[in-house]
Amino acid sequence: MASPSFLPDAVQVAVVGGGPVGLRLAAELSLQGTECLVLERDCRISRVTRALVLHSRTLEFLDMRGIAAPFLDLGHRYRHYPLGSAHATVPFAGVDSPFPCALALAQHRTTHLLEQSALKNGALVVRGAEVTGVREDDAGVVLTVRQSGRTRPIRAAYVAGCDGAHSTVRRLAGIPAHRIVHPYDVVSVDARLDSPGPPPQQQPWGRWGRDGMALFLPFGDGRWRVILYPYRPLPARRHTPGGPADIDTALAQALLRRITGQGLALREVEWFSRYRCEHRHAARYRHRRVLLAGDAAHVHPPTGGQGLNTGIADAMSLGWRLAAAAADPRYDGLLDAYARERRQSAARVMRLTGALLHVNATPAYWGHALRAAALAGARLPPVRRRLAVVLAGLQGRSESPGGRVSSGAPAPDVPLTDTATNPHRRLFEALRTGAHVHLVPPCGTPDPRAAAMTLPLLTVHTDAYRQPHIVRPDGHFL
Repeated sequence: MASPSFLPDAVQVAVVGGGPVGLRLAAELSLQGTECLVLERDCRISRVTRALVLHSRTLEFLDMRGIAAPFLDLGHRYRHYPLGSAHATVPFAGVDSPFPCALALAQHRTTHLLEQSALKNGALVVRGAEVTGVREDDAGVVLTVRQSGRTRPIRAAYVAGCDGAHSTVRRLAGIPAHRIVHPYDVVSVDARLDSPGPPPQQQPWGRWGRDGMALFLPFGDGRWRVILYPYRPLPARRHTPGGPADIDTALAQALLRRITGQGLALREVEWFSRYRCEHRHAARYRHRRVLLAGDAAHVHPPTGGQGLNTGIADAMSLGWRLAAAAADPRYDGLLDAYARERRQSAARVMRLTGALLHVNATPAYWGHALRAAALAGARLPPVRRRLAVVLAGLQGRSESPGGRVSSGAPAPDVPLTDTATNPHRRLFEALRTGAHVHLVPPCGTPDPRAAAMTLPLLTVHTDAYRQPHIVRPDGHFL
């Protein structure tokens, strides 16, 4: 990380927001040789857990850059995801991925590892620098940055707003966002869990009853994230002198026992949050030279653990495109393609998380009928397989190796043919170069688009397909 006092006068791309999305985008830009500056308001990485789950496709993204190992070493693997019933879970064992699991890892650890990757690639990360102004002109964008009590301008060819749900960049760029707040109370607690019987296995589980639903997500070290959906109105929150934390813990404890009917007890509470879920979607992801990614572009309920994963997918999709546009104006249209593709993807995630939220939280009698029907359907093997693919972020991938592929679909990690000119043994290793990868069958002809490709292209051979294909640097078929 750069010295807090150092800020350049101009950069190719300024990334506002030093969370996981901004850092992943900075690493992608730097991999492509783009001069990149990350501006983060907070002086240090927050220790609050926040996002917890990394799904299969996100782990694949990390593998495409050769950095998956430390995440896997630090994280705790989930074999399934809970749906609120002991008999209805989503198993990950059958998904077509080198990582048939979800990974529990506190967000501050994810952020630290992604910052290391960005710095290694050459990005400049400055913390304690707050953006207070965004002004576009014909030559680029001028940011007003406040640091250590002083304000100064920084010019960038492009600006990426990765600064969260209350994005300053989005607001200053004049991009409206449509917002819906759902009328459901949710309580989330990170704590240790005492049980009157044998301690629960360190795998996710859930319980649903007349008074609410409870989901339990383990950290793998004895701590749990307990998410409670009460079906009765919660008392107004009181901020009394001398112990709001005790009041919060007592509320969560009472809800936990009422919902589960078990003598579970919360101990060593590290974090408590009481909130109402919302959907928030930016009207557009691009405004001339300003781009949005992550929560700055889309916010949805945390059901299914999709938020951080969707944001990292944004960063992977935007990185190579933004690097190309910053280097050559003729690639400017790639940014419009990013905005279309990722907005459609976020809309699908919003529909999924909204449906899961309604199943978990709707309190009326018809809500109980909805849950009973949904949980019964989730026990069916085809439904379980489909849910696993969607939660893992692998929708659109061909179900058979070497099967038909479509543009924009996620590419699987196929083996490559060993040749004297190709040191890479599999596709994800080849993608670590940051180039497009041209997959050619041993006895086939090249993809005709390869001859016209002006961006970096790596040609390799594989027995996995009968037809040639080109895979983008973000691991999706061209």
